[in-house]
Amino acid sequence: MKLILVRHGETKANAHGIYSGWTNYDLTSKGEAQIKKVAELLKDEDIDIIYSSPLQRALTTAKAIAERLNKEIVTNEKMKEFNFGIFEGKTNKEISTQFKKEYENWTSDYINYRIPQGECLKDLYDRVNEFINDLKSSDKTYLIVTHGGIIQAVITILLDIDLNKIWSFRIRPGCLVEIEWNDGIGILNKLLNI
Repeated sequence: MKLILVRHGETKANAHGIYSGWTNYDLTSKGEAQIKKVAELLKDEDIDIIYSSPLQRALTTAKAIAERLNKEIVTNEKMKEFNFGIFEGKTNKEISTQFKKEYENWTSDYINYRIPQGECLKDLYDRVNEFINDLKSSDKTYLIVTHGGIIQAVITILLDIDLNKIWSFRIRPGCLVEIEWNDGIGILNKLLNI
């Protein structure tokens, strides 16, 4: 199996340090340029299936790539970004001020603390792991257009990295990651920040 993971182009939330999770924000002009570059990079890839998060920023990105590849898109709820619950639409500073107790709980145990009206990192990891496990037994090439948190979870799953290391690396908007899965071993072939 080969996975080509693409993070959506930059959004207004990304540009302003806002936690967007399941909230839709439009792409910036930089984000639109990023998706054009990614679509161009992928024009000659032999993709079997394109999966996308149903969130607007990912779907917009997926459509630009799918049009270039002349492929259909299959949306999947499990590929949605982390649900930040009451933190949605706020900056780190706003969250730490308005939700001091919840913020402290989250930062002291980000794996297990479930943000009110949202989820915990373990919830995200489990849904991503379930999705990836369904693909592992195939020999297909999948393009997955999704979000930074999801891509980081996929990398930790396929490269067998401890979940507590998930924030040790960053996936920027417009990033492209390629991972192969062969005989139970994950191989990181490519990581390009556009």
